[in-house]
Amino acid sequence: MTKLQKHETKACCRCKTEFECKSGSVMLCQCQTIVLNAEQLDYINSLYDDCLCVSCLQVLRTKYNLQQYMRKLQKYSR
Repeated sequence: MTKLQKHETKACCRCKTEFECKSGSVMLCQCQTIVLNAEQLDYINSLYDDCLCVSCLQVLRTKYNLQQYMRKLQKYSR
């Protein structure tokens, strides 16, 4: 039986900042501090295949939200 590693130092695949990933205790991981809806998560997953730091998750969530807002504005301004 393989023991899951509880903590791992990883580099954010976007900004290369090191952070502690707690994949063995995912509910305690730093990524759990940010709320992402399904669409935001799909957007981020389409860009990156590995873990991101909280700062990058926040930036990408904001970028996605802004893109969606701009699309709505364009739709209503026609």
